[in-house]
Amino acid sequence: MTVRGLWRRVLPLRRGSSERSQAVVEFALVGSIFFMLVFGIIDTARLFESWITVQHAAREGARYALTGRGDCDIASDDRLACIEYEAKEAAIGLSGGPEAVDVTVRMWEYPDYADPPTEGSAGVACDNIEVEVEYDHHMMTPVISAIIPNIPLSGRERVINEPFGRCGGTEY
Repeated sequence: MTVRGLWRRVLPLRRGSSERSQAVVEFALVGSIFFMLVFGIIDTARLFESWITVQHAAREGARYALTGRGDCDIASDDRLACIEYEAKEAAIGLSGGPEAVDVTVRMWEYPDYADPPTEGSAGVACDNIEVEVEYDHHMMTPVISAIIPNIPLSGRERVINEPFGRCGGTEY
């Protein structure tokens, strides 16, 4: 066999081997970008879901607060504890569960609703009440979570308590 014949026989093996190596390197480069994009979309969807859940929890807590009730599923007749319980139960879909959210209740007194609000009070009839739910959302993708470890989310809902009693001396 001549040198030329030997060269033709060895060269295709080298070409195939180098082409396979090139394909692996290209896949590593393009694949990492593709998977980062896919997981970034998934993380964004999870973030949006968490934001919606936090907003819903604040709305549910305020909705319970405006009724003036104090008879929730917990073994307490404390109205403030019931408002917090209802807001946390509405946040059950978040990772970490209801314990991962912080609920703050503020109240402005009827009729002037002047600042500053009274924090930690559920108020009485016709008072303005606000329920705020806070949650730290943690990203799932390791590279993204290294850049952005957590994103604080906050939801607020402000309502006026129903006139379940007298409002400023007037019966409704």
